[in-house]
Amino acid sequence: MNIDEQIKQALGEELQGIKSNNDRIDANPLRQVQVSLTGKMGWIYALVMVFIMLMVAGAVYCAVQFYHAQELKELMGWGIGIIILVLLTQISKMWYWTEMGHNRVIREVKLLELQVARLYEKLND
Repeated sequence: MNIDEQIKQALGEELQGIKSNNDRIDANPLRQVQVSLTGKMGWIYALVMVFIMLMVAGAVYCAVQFYHAQELKELMGWGIGIIILVLLTQISKMWYWTEMGHNRVIREVKLLELQVARLYEKLND
């Protein structure tokens, strides 16, 4: 088997592997989260998730304190705390899900590039 045939076979195997991996990842949002944590920016995504959890815990704490507050000034303070923490949580989630969408588009573009390279090889044979 010459080198050209080995390259074609490797491209075919790689294409099938990427397609099956893509189908598996895109079918399940939890799998997308798992894959995002293993990439180059995984530590940033993990850090954002930790901040989200801390902000949710802070919002719950503010809500409990809001429930127990007696004075109007206390109620306003805890209420503003709830609003700010919930907004920050939602902004962080929106950023994360947008990044996951970008990752998904990049995977599709890579798949398309591989298919174009394979088609080019077929046409030049």
